[in-house]
Amino acid sequence: MQKTSATRDHLLSVSGLLLDTQQKEQNAAKAPLIGNGGNSSTTTHSSENDHASSASISGAPSQPREVTADELQNLIASHGLVNGASASSGSHILFATDEWFATADNLLLDSPPTFIPDLYCPQGKVMDGWETRRKRVAGHDWAVVQLCSSARGLKDIEALELDTAHFTGNHAPRVSIEVANLSSDDDSSLQDDGWMPGASARKMRGGGVQGTGRTPEEIDEAELAVRGKGWVTILPQTALRPGYEDSSIHRFVLDDEARSRARVATHVRINYYPDGGLARLRVWGKPRYETTPTSTATTNGSSNTTIVMPRNVSATSIMNEAVYSPEAMDSKGVDTATPATPPAPLEIKSNWCNWVAFSADPYPHPELSSSDLGGAGLACSNKHYGVPSNLIRPSYGKDMGDGWETARHPDRPAIWAKNPETGLMDTDLMDWAVLKLGKWANLGVSRIILDTKHFRGNFPESVRVEGCCAPSNTEEDDDAAVCEATPDKDGSGNSATQWFSLLPRTRMGPDAEHVFDRTSGNITNGDKPVTHVRVTIYPDGGLSRVRIYGDASDPDHLQSHL
Repeated sequence: MQKTSATRDHLLSVSGLLLDTQQKEQNAAKAPLIGNGGNSSTTTHSSENDHASSASISGAPSQPREVTADELQNLIASHGLVNGASASSGSHILFATDEWFATADNLLLDSPPTFIPDLYCPQGKVMDGWETRRKRVAGHDWAVVQLCSSARGLKDIEALELDTAHFTGNHAPRVSIEVANLSSDDDSSLQDDGWMPGASARKMRGGGVQGTGRTPEEIDEAELAVRGKGWVTILPQTALRPGYEDSSIHRFVLDDEARSRARVATHVRINYYPDGGLARLRVWGKPRYETTPTSTATTNGSSNTTIVMPRNVSATSIMNEAVYSPEAMDSKGVDTATPATPPAPLEIKSNWCNWVAFSADPYPHPELSSSDLGGAGLACSNKHYGVPSNLIRPSYGKDMGDGWETARHPDRPAIWAKNPETGLMDTDLMDWAVLKLGKWANLGVSRIILDTKHFRGNFPESVRVEGCCAPSNTEEDDDAAVCEATPDKDGSGNSATQWFSLLPRTRMGPDAEHVFDRTSGNITNGDKPVTHVRVTIYPDGGLSRVRIYGDASDPDHLQSHL
């Protein structure tokens, strides 16, 4: 879609976005489309969906039928349906668990989703939709929408429309939708937004704030607010396709049973399983009361045809508690008149506003992985947003495109859980990259630095680093053998390469250099010679740099472990 320069300037002026002309390297091949109900992970986690919401959900509806664009348009025209989830009719977001990359308000725009390849902001790539962080804590993301307040909701909901446009490696893999009729509740506060904690303040400031998320306590409070409100599921947990142009729009027609269960609806709850992005949500039904649609102008005064990002408060997007304080916000020039809540702490202290380059300090051993010394990025499991050769550049990453970032794992569970023994996410899902050292570490690896610079909402939850020794005069053959020994083949007997641990699976934080030294006991097998390293990230995400230090030596001293 072509955008005029005026629209582009408007986007920049509204959200204070940073323009970066460096485009991220994209994976040339499209990911296979996930058919509705055809993803095995949907079946595997369907039982989790039954207990995902603390709201009172009645029954289990059948899967709605997906229809063509013409079929939906005919239904809309013949039944006189309107989109109740439209900002132009007064629909608005009451609550969203996370709005790191893009606010939930974008779901309600009437305009088609837009995409500008070289438009970036402090949180990352600018996306026109609701996009949450890669979840690094237990749970899943969700939001509550008030339907067309001008008509006081919908009656006879007939169809749903969900568009993942432009969310190709970061779409929500599964969603479900529930509706409730709160108009008949005895509590008069349900007639406005007061029943949902924080909703009134959100509406007053013009919507959500990009770069923020709710705390666990706020999410618990919101869960209590929606509990017992008679929610019914009209779209059970359903797999969505990535946002490629020819297949991004999902159009579902409700069957008679689902329509009868949702005769009147004033609110919608949309659940992501577990996280990701969606460009637009449309809920087609009949208005309860005939009204004249309100102006298409958004609350910040802009036309309802562009990406809505009311404010940019990147200074609140850290995990360091000190930056959460009003004093710290004021010092960085952030408006605190109606302060938004920063992202929930993820149990790791990281001060990306004052990013420290520990790698700049003098160190007795060289950075053997550096491309300046001949290091190379050989292979990886996924390169949707970057290539492994970026990891070994001697410079510091200038943006997320200057690193290695994988697509969100399509098989991630519907609801993340933690392993009670390790405290890490309870998953074996991973991506990996193999790097060749420019100079071999004959006397072992003495220091490892894993840098998540710029990766604030999409850093890996944890990382493991392994090494192997595969020197030979037939360099190409050894590199091929090393790359063939991927993590999924380890222990299968299909590869002779013997990988050994250098750094066990270790938790990461955002936008920081994580330093591990042999002298501090952080590195295992630190005395073994190493020619290649394999970096495994859990479950997915991005790294800016990987720096491997050790003693350079004559390769004649090395003995292959192949």
